[in-house]
Amino acid sequence: MSSENGQGNGGSAQGAGPEQLALIREAVRKNKAPKAKPRTWRGAALAKELPVARVLVDKGVLHLDRYFDYAVPEELDADAQPGVRVRVRFGAGGRNVREGR
Repeated sequence: MSSENGQGNGGSAQGAGPEQLALIREAVRKNKAPKAKPRTWRGAALAKELPVARVLVDKGVLHLDRYFDYAVPEELDADAQPGVRVRVRFGAGGRNVREGR
């Protein structure tokens, strides 16, 4: 085999792997992950009692099979009760998902 494709000398190519991984791990540890800024629903004040609603999306899709937390605005405090159907928005998209089935 030729040395052009990196497989010429078997021992030297394998020796560089762990050293490179150690450098990458060190760089990843030093970097701080950015934290999301807390946002309220369209800038509205949050509900006084239970300001966070934990929602389970029941769509049969594995990546949605978990709880999602949503801020409850003060004007919806009385309506946000356990077991009620809600519409939730994912990300910046305009798609709504019906919930509570």
